[in-house]
Amino acid sequence: SIPERREALGKAGFLNAETKAELESGGLTLETAGRMIENVVGTFSMPMGVSLNLTVNGRDVVVPMVVEEPSVVAAVSNVARLARPEGFSSSSDAPVMIGQIHIRNVPDISAAKRRL
Repeated sequence: SIPERREALGKAGFLNAETKAELESGGLTLETAGRMIENVVGTFSMPMGVSLNLTVNGRDVVVPMVVEEPSVVAAVSNVARLARPEGFSSSSDAPVMIGQIHIRNVPDISAAKRRL
């Protein structure tokens, strides 16, 4: 059952009390959605499952998946089980972010640069 799955995830250390409460609350409120993106008109729900048996970089992980196709979660869990005990390895580059600000009608650009 769903409560039993949540309990098992909690006992395994993958789900804390706060996250469990969020899962039980029914999802995203309109207020929260409105702070996340522009032009919010509503929210909708889809089933959320977890893919099990995944080992990534030597660590067991549970991956939440929100999908409408029932076989996707089972397929990922099955492939993960077949990849054990080595599992998968992952790496990433350091994040690089740049940004630009366009300021118009600045009478003294040098003074503006110094103030920044």
